[in-house]
Amino acid sequence: MYWFLDQDSNVLYVGKAKNLKNRLTSYTRLRQHSAKTLQLVTTATEVKYKELSSELEALLVEAELIRSHQPKYNILLKDDKSPLYIVITNEQFPRVLTARKLHVPYRVPAKYTFGPFPSAAQVRYVLKVARPIFTWCNELKKTGKPCFYVHLQLCSGACAGTISPEEYDLIINHLAEFLRGKTHEVIKQMSSEMRIASEQQQYEKAATLRDQIQMIVNVTKEKRWSPADLHLPQLMQKEAEEMMIQLWRMISRHITLPKQYPLNRIEAYDISNTQGTNPTASMVVAVDGVVKPSEYRLFNIRSGETPNDYGMMKEALIRRQKHQEWGTPNLVVLDGGKGQLRAGLSVWSWSVPICALAKEPDRLFFYHPETKTYTFERLNNGDPAALLLRRLRDEAHRFAKKQHARRRTAAVIK
Repeated sequence: MYWFLDQDSNVLYVGKAKNLKNRLTSYTRLRQHSAKTLQLVTTATEVKYKELSSELEALLVEAELIRSHQPKYNILLKDDKSPLYIVITNEQFPRVLTARKLHVPYRVPAKYTFGPFPSAAQVRYVLKVARPIFTWCNELKKTGKPCFYVHLQLCSGACAGTISPEEYDLIINHLAEFLRGKTHEVIKQMSSEMRIASEQQQYEKAATLRDQIQMIVNVTKEKRWSPADLHLPQLMQKEAEEMMIQLWRMISRHITLPKQYPLNRIEAYDISNTQGTNPTASMVVAVDGVVKPSEYRLFNIRSGETPNDYGMMKEALIRRQKHQEWGTPNLVVLDGGKGQLRAGLSVWSWSVPICALAKEPDRLFFYHPETKTYTFERLNNGDPAALLLRRLRDEAHRFAKKQHARRRTAAVIK
């Protein structure tokens, strides 16, 4: 995997090559290039690279990086062909489809999207590798009869009603992680599920998981380079800029965002109290990926002193929206899970994305009003976006706890 940077460290082009030396040498033959490629070569001032474990991993990483950074020349050098995406639909039994320009067949909303991939051949290759491992079902009408792919052991039997929505969802979640290149995490999760199945004497399920794990290892074992498997390489030199790009990528997998949607101002909220007494809410702020203590705010909660974190979060957000002079956030992050997110959305009136960050393990929750469902993103330890979100959460917790301690001390003295 290699990428070109300009003098301002902007990413111009992301590519992959089996022989990097030969590929880079080809760029020096200026007379053989088209005008677009010549413009790329003359604009670039630096080239960087990272070795990946397999051709499959390179395909997945390339697609994710192009989606995140939108490099100018990846678009210009595709001969005006429409990009191709892999789409997982948001249905009880999600299907795995391909689409151009994120148009999903049958007008079904997307749960996850992956890409863009530069060619249909690459998409077919990725799906061909993935389907024997993650046996999804694309049968539009569930007839109660096994589809053709069941007999080939390429369908989990959703068409025939032989698998529950919960079990099928687990397969789809593993597939999504795999398509993001997080093979180490998928193997870790599936290994845990295999041990549990074995302890519960569900030996057939444990054997299936064992075989799936082995297939994943087989397709990604060419040259493993990272103990935590895939962390997307940091293409830009400025940490804050990379955080913003990776965070946009993470959020856009769950919420539709314009390509140029700014994340200049992010606000994170937390509640601190002791059995409901002396409750305090904190608001911490990051501007362009850098925390700004001068922008922090505190709310001494007035709505009673009974343990009610949801009600306290509601009060803090209602009072926040009365202060437009503080600026308008581009993203709101609440400390907690579905409950905090549900409470926040019930009072949040601004047209700004809002999500919740739960702990152990760290997951970022989103709500989809059109389907009335929640989705979440597991935070990868090596992801710059995860680093920023954890930093904001820890700051919000520290700031709220500090003010709560002040109020408690004042109450004791009084």
